[in-house]
Amino acid sequence: MKTDKSKFLEPRNHITFKCDVCLHVWDSEPEEVVSDENLAHPYRYFATCPSCRAHSQQIPWQRGLFSSYVKSTGPKTLEGKAASAANLDGHPTPEEALRTRFNALKHGAAAKQALYFPAKPGKYDACETCDIDFDYCSQQVACMRKTELFMRHLIAIESHDPKMLREHQAMQQANFASLMDDMLISVINKGVVLETPAFSFDKDGGFHLAQYTDSETGKKTTIMDTKANPLLKHIFDLMSKNNLTLADLGMTQKVREENEIQMGRLQQEGKDKQSLADFQNKQHELLDSLREKIVNSQNALSQDEILLEHKKANGDG
Repeated sequence: MKTDKSKFLEPRNHITFKCDVCLHVWDSEPEEVVSDENLAHPYRYFATCPSCRAHSQQIPWQRGLFSSYVKSTGPKTLEGKAASAANLDGHPTPEEALRTRFNALKHGAAAKQALYFPAKPGKYDACETCDIDFDYCSQQVACMRKTELFMRHLIAIESHDPKMLREHQAMQQANFASLMDDMLISVINKGVVLETPAFSFDKDGGFHLAQYTDSETGKKTTIMDTKANPLLKHIFDLMSKNNLTLADLGMTQKVREENEIQMGRLQQEGKDKQSLADFQNKQHELLDSLREKIVNSQNALSQDEILLEHKKANGDG
């Protein structure tokens, strides 16, 4: 029986619109419906944006969805439907099961993640560089970027596969390197020593700068407190914890000398070592000489006069 698709050719009342000016997305009834015979679903829908009052049209993905309803094909005969059902035999394959085994876990992770990072477009620091549409994000349960990170760690621990975190760790190390570069530039620009005016407060809470008067010129000079740039400590901590010191990289004089001594010792030992082929040849020579010695000893026994006389005396000869 042929599927009735006439209902897909009728105008719709519930349409999703997107404003091209302010990028606002909303659902409403269309204010204007225009026929277009070039489309599989022969209508275009328009409405006024509630945010900026611009003339907006239907969001593209929904227009394609309506057209796909009209163009969709499928088996019409019993034989065709049976063949279509037979295509599902053997599925899911082991590979498909491996890819979809965390589907239920994903939904559960989104619910757990919502406890810590619910969807709040524009409220997190990462929202400034996020490429997800804020209207779409506001309709989600949890922040999508945070949920993706949550899922990576959850799957890696559940499956005991640290490779799942390799990309994230690489990006994190790159961010650390960028952060350390910014700190170094700041220290270079501001100097390793920072001076601040010395001050104190009296018992009444009055503020007083530490100053003294030059007896010769009569000018007042402010006493300055000198401190090391506080970023230096954080830079050294990052370098040591990420194994970025010269010793860790093998670039100090002491490490180089130890490596040269070690290399020299190994090379010296290499002179006395034999190759496997030489060792096997030597073993064959020793076995051949042993066989010859055994034959010679047997011949010497057979010609020994004392042994022959002893055998004759005992009746063994």
